[in-house]
Amino acid sequence: MSVRARRAGRLLATAGAGALLAAGLGGAGAADTGTQNADLTVAYQCAFPAGPQHVDVRYRAAFPASAAPGGQVRPGKVTATLTVPRAALADLDAAKVGGTVQVAAQTTQNGTVAKAAWPAFTVDPADVPGDGDVTLTASGQPEAVTAGRTGTLTFGLGGLDLGLAPAPAPADGTTESPVACTPAQGQAGVLAAVPIAADGAAPGPAQPPKSTAAVPPGQSPPGCQDLKEPGWLISGCVYMNGFANVRKLGGATVLNDPADPAPALTNVEYNIVPNLPTGTGTDVRFRFHEPLRSKASFLTFGFMPTTATMEMEQVGLGTENSAPYVKGQTRQHVQTRMRVTIRLYDVKVNGTPLDVGARCRSSRPADIELGDAPGADITNIVKGGVLDGSFEIPPFRGCGSKENLDPLFTGSVSGPGNYLKVSQGTICGRAPATCPPAMPELKR
Repeated sequence: MSVRARRAGRLLATAGAGALLAAGLGGAGAADTGTQNADLTVAYQCAFPAGPQHVDVRYRAAFPASAAPGGQVRPGKVTATLTVPRAALADLDAAKVGGTVQVAAQTTQNGTVAKAAWPAFTVDPADVPGDGDVTLTASGQPEAVTAGRTGTLTFGLGGLDLGLAPAPAPADGTTESPVACTPAQGQAGVLAAVPIAADGAAPGPAQPPKSTAAVPPGQSPPGCQDLKEPGWLISGCVYMNGFANVRKLGGATVLNDPADPAPALTNVEYNIVPNLPTGTGTDVRFRFHEPLRSKASFLTFGFMPTTATMEMEQVGLGTENSAPYVKGQTRQHVQTRMRVTIRLYDVKVNGTPLDVGARCRSSRPADIELGDAPGADITNIVKGGVLDGSFEIPPFRGCGSKENLDPLFTGSVSGPGNYLKVSQGTICGRAPATCPPAMPELKR
């Protein structure tokens, strides 16, 4: 076989493997093979003495592109650039300000959440203009984190305490009291996602799927109701399934196939939100109990049979919100947001393994936003319904052990306009009659 023929075969195989991304829902881009450059902007609401103000914070740092189980993951120096309204600093009455920024950071791997040791960042003294916004720069060095078993280690950002004071500090030693800042609703707070895999090892399941068969009526399956935090009224779980398309390949496949003997659960927490006189809405947070996996087959270009296992791991928590009922109607409008990293392995073309390596994955999480599908008529978000939307498949990195297959995956698969349709079942959690959760009907 000629070199040209072999390369053409690899291109066909790679495109076929990429079609399997349609089964899933999914940052930082790789600067080289060893690092990734994280870049995230978070909008905050801050309780300044002068009144509530909107503050944008852009976080940037270098993170390892990957790490081995049990190894040390060392983030680089984190730089935070803050855009603060001039009105927020009125009480300081200063020509120049400095201070500190304390960010609440955490790590998540395979459902385990831990507080990350991030120091208070020092704000470089900056001039305060007569009007307009004030741009402040702060930086600090987080401590290293020990990786667990294979999976994805994510670094998430929550609220922050902002302490600003005149610069230089007043002679009497007085300082500004900390100002509490909360991320705006629906803000993505994941700064970086680091894949954890042993060198040369194919990334198999992080843990065996948990069987939900033969669960007695009125009881919850194993792993249900794992999200239990103060402030949320109800904790439970639900099943979701659906179909997804890859626009470039004109193919579709099943997401969380109901025929699987152990489909993946999604854990949820939700609150009922009164909004009289129109009625009530619902705020939901959710996270997959384990990464969603799917094995699918495609005839690439109509003749090349390709199979692969695809794993989707959620990054952070997803949100689902329903607007209050419109007076005289029963339908609710629903909006869902989530971020998912995609990984492919165990790829075979015409029965022959294709060596995509141990870290073939999307270069950043895919941002997914879904709404109630036309004609779905969702009457109650807790009872479930059909959601749909389009999403962009990010570029790929880490594909190919002996040669770089990233451009082939990116060129043949990545891009916008990929349609996704998801059916959500009834949430198990508030009443025994809703448990165990039922797998919803798979709707095209």
